[in-house]
Amino acid sequence: MKVALIVDIIRQEEKLLIKALNDRQIDYDVINVGQEPIPFNKALGKYDVGIIRPVSMYRALYSSAVLEASGVHTINSTEAISTCGDKILTYSKLFRNGVPIPDSIIAASPDAVMKAYEQMGFPLIDKPPIGSWGRMVSLIRDVYEGKTIIEHREMLNNSALKVHIVQEYIKYKERDIRCIVIGDNLLGCYARNIPPNEWRANVALGGNPTPIQVDDTIRELAIKSAKVVKGEFVSIDVLEHPTKGYVINELNDVPEFKGFLLATGINVAEKLVDYIIKTYRA
Repeated sequence: MKVALIVDIIRQEEKLLIKALNDRQIDYDVINVGQEPIPFNKALGKYDVGIIRPVSMYRALYSSAVLEASGVHTINSTEAISTCGDKILTYSKLFRNGVPIPDSIIAASPDAVMKAYEQMGFPLIDKPPIGSWGRMVSLIRDVYEGKTIIEHREMLNNSALKVHIVQEYIKYKERDIRCIVIGDNLLGCYARNIPPNEWRANVALGGNPTPIQVDDTIRELAIKSAKVVKGEFVSIDVLEHPTKGYVINELNDVPEFKGFLLATGINVAEKLVDYIIKTYRA
């Protein structure tokens, strides 16, 4: 078995993956797409599995596509990365398949955004369909803040960032829940607690990871969500709604897991490599 580990930045997660591959004596190459080109070349077919880990969504998407063209099985697939990398595409698949999501309105022009604000009511969340680490996710408390956000977003060059997801503000508990699914199994979940002087729970923004008990409802919901987007190794962000129960807020196709490791003690890199060996070793 030969594995391609595709990266653009080597973070703690990628170092753990390299260690797990070494510990299990798996033949692998690290390919840094931030430094090296990837040709459409059948020689890439020497790899059985490509682990797709670039931070950049488009580097992840396109490197997965090139490897798939040569018959390499990629984790995650081009389809999963394309879906998870766009929150509107994610919500559309979840909603169609009966997975609960926050009440959301899509608005593609300033006039439509103002109407969406009126329909949703303040306070509300406004976020673009692309992005991670809580960037450009705005808590809007009145129409004046909303107009400012609209004006700022209209000045950006990326057309996707001018599209708004206007969403209900769910402030039931001072946390959200992050789960990780590998294959058909839920590896576990942990809480990301909102830090002082912040309303978002992202670990990248100072959210404090703590362990939680996983119940059957969240287990089934996390696994179903991963299947809906055809994700093989994904993290799922879950919110706790005061009337709906658990709702799915986001899925991540190149999941970070240092917070998960800190909260649960589970070595995700080892679990992923073991899964690859069990599933794809000839």
